[in-house]
Amino acid sequence: MEEMNFTESKRMRELIAFTNQLMVEGLANEGDSVSVRLSSTEILITATPVKHRDITIENVSKVLISDDLSAHRFGDLHAKIYHARSDINAIITNHAPHCVGLSLTESKFPAVLDDVAQIIGPRVYVAPSSEIKSVLKCLKGHGACIVKNECVVATGRTVDEAHTAALVLEKGARAYIEGSVLGGAKKIPYFEAKLMRFVYKTKYSKADQEAKLQ
Repeated sequence: MEEMNFTESKRMRELIAFTNQLMVEGLANEGDSVSVRLSSTEILITATPVKHRDITIENVSKVLISDDLSAHRFGDLHAKIYHARSDINAIITNHAPHCVGLSLTESKFPAVLDDVAQIIGPRVYVAPSSEIKSVLKCLKGHGACIVKNECVVATGRTVDEAHTAALVLEKGARAYIEGSVLGGAKKIPYFEAKLMRFVYKTKYSKADQEAKLQ
């Protein structure tokens, strides 16, 4: 990999740290992809499958969004999301067990936890496939979605925020499943959840995420 400037080096360290953290948390399998935007044309993306907590700079590729990324798991999906959404700077596609399991029976489910409402949105949507139009529709106004029987797609202004979205989404899926088993999960009212999402995006997290982009 060519020599990187300070910003690229910082993004590389963040990507490696949070990819390894996902594996520690049991939210990723070998070969799941994490990427971060470097510019309007370039991204860093995890490459070959690696063992638990073994990812290094050698397992990350610097590529053009316009490149053929089929060698990277869900790489083309990452590129298409970046192309369509200039506000997204980091993407995680991972295999969180409760999320993928829930996607087999649900097309959407409500936020039952405050942090899901804030970070993901009032609903979590399940795309029927990884076709870009379906995924973008499910991501509209939301921090993450699930692709049926395939993966979670978690996004953020930073890789830190995308990691938080992936973590919170799995937590919310588990809470929804457990609540349903016990007679029905208590959902947060839609407009209350929507307000929580709005406040999070425009106030609580804005300064923090902008600082992390420096």
